[in-house]
This record gives sequence, C-alpha cells and structure tokens, in this order.
Amino acid sequence: MDTTTLIWIIVAIAVLLIVVVVALFLTARGRRERRLEHRHGRAEKLREEARSTELEAREHEAEVARARSEAASATAAAEAARARAAEASIEAERRAGTIDEHQSDAEKLRAEQAEKLRKADDVDPYVGDGRTDAAADAPAAAAAGGIRRDARDEGTVRSDGTVHGDATRDEVAADEVVDPADRPRRADGTERV
Repeated sequence: MDTTTLIWIIVAIAVLLIVVVVALFLTARGRRERRLEHRHGRAEKLREEARSTELEAREHEAEVARARSEAASATAAAEAARARAAEASIEAERRAGTIDEHQSDAEKLRAEQAEKLRKADDVDPYVGDGRTDAAADAPAAAAAGGIRRDARDEGTVRSDGTVHGDATRDEVAADEVVDPADRPRRADGTERV
C-alpha cells in the first residue's frame, strides 16, 4: 500500500471519528435533555403524590376533629340529660312532699266536716234516735270518692220516716253515698245534687 492510500485511510478514520464525536455530542445533549425531562417528570409525579397525601391527611384530620366534636356534644348531651334527670328527681320529691301535705290537709278538713255534721245533728230536732250518725258516715263517703247527700235537704221529713220533696221524689230519710259518675243530670247536662 501506498503512503497516500494510507494517509487517505487515516484521514477517513479521523473524519469518521470527528463525525461520530459530533454526532455523539449532538445526541448527548438530546439524551441529557430527555434525562432531565424524565427526572423532572418523576419529580412532578412525586410532588403530585405528596399533594394527594397531604389532602388525605387533611381529610383524616377533619374526620378526627369532627369525631371529637361529636363526642364532646354527645358528652354534653349526656350531662344535660343527667342534669334534667336530677331536676326531675328533685321535682318528684318536692311534689311527693306536697302530696303528703295535701293529704293531711284533706284529712283535717274531713274531720272538721264530720264534726260540723255531728254538731248539726245534735242541734237538728228532726234527727231521730234510731238514725245512724251522719258524722260517722261522712269520712267514709268522702274516701270512697262519692258525695254525701242527705235526704233531709231535699224536702220535709214525715213522721213515718219518709221524705217528701218535690212531686217526683219520695225517699226514706237516710244518708246515701252517690258515685260522681252516677249523679243525676239535668236536661242541659249540668249535675243535679
């Protein structure tokens, strides 16, 4: 081989090497840009995941805060219910005391009524010896829930012991206990005693 051929081969190899280096240099820049793009994309993906994780964390924190709030309001409602129950218990005890007072007042009034009826029987000239004591019957009649009705109040007592009142009624002169549901009624619906 000739030296010129050898020079041409060396020049061709040198040109080829320069072309390869230039091509590598040009493609290396593109590869580097692609690599940077890829890394940037990966970084953006990681940022997006971090944002979604942050949103999930906020949602969980909001759920925890809501659960705490509901627990606090349930506790407050329970405390309010306990307070209402305590107030109701106190009110029930107070009313029970009032009931006892009313019961004793009612018994006192019944005793007074019985005494007045006994005194009235002592004063009344028409009350006979064989008749039962009206004062003794009054507390039993009041306790039974009835009304004591004295037949003497409805007319005049005859000598045979019957009572003559209005034209529609003749009865034996005696006390009778009438259940409030069985009381006679007038045509207008009011009670007749």
